[in-house]
Amino acid sequence: MSNLMESLRRSWQGLNERERRLMSLMGLTFVGLVVFGIFYLSQSAVSEVEAENDQLATALADIGRARTRLQERAAERDAAERRYATRAPALGSFVEASARDNQLTLREVVDQPEEVTGRYTRRAVNVQLPNVNLRPIVDLMASIENSTYPVAIEQIQVEHFQAGDQYNVKLGVVAYDRAAAPGGPTKNVPVRPANGAGPPRP
Repeated sequence: MSNLMESLRRSWQGLNERERRLMSLMGLTFVGLVVFGIFYLSQSAVSEVEAENDQLATALADIGRARTRLQERAAERDAAERRYATRAPALGSFVEASARDNQLTLREVVDQPEEVTGRYTRRAVNVQLPNVNLRPIVDLMASIENSTYPVAIEQIQVEHFQAGDQYNVKLGVVAYDRAAAPGGPTKNVPVRPANGAGPPRP
């Protein structure tokens, strides 16, 4: 080692002033490159760690959102099942009573044939209300949709053949009855339905 240092010292002393300046500049450049390389590698490592942390945070946020969605879907399924615990009454009488509560009179009530879909029976009725204002019709529709039975308005037709605020309105109301589960009949506890009517989705 001492021989190497002595050889380097003699070589340095053998250089003229210009050559020494060039060697010093080269040495400083080399040291600068080394320092820059260390700094760059350390910054790259920090950036990689930050990127991994961001990815982990994103994954955790996605898991949280997925858990929330699963909980919401489970709650919706439970609400859909509870919704059909009460069989809706005869639709014609039900709509007639709701219309009467809103100072409306039905002119025609037509029950539609029942249809069976899996565990559910679909019942429907079409009603006509002649020469009515729209405000009580809106109230009637709201009372039907917000009733404690699993019923909904399936269709609406509004005709306006004369001047003024008088309309001929046709409503289609539908209900789905769930077949009693084996071992027990359908419950008779009123349950507030979600919007609309139809067999619950999985």
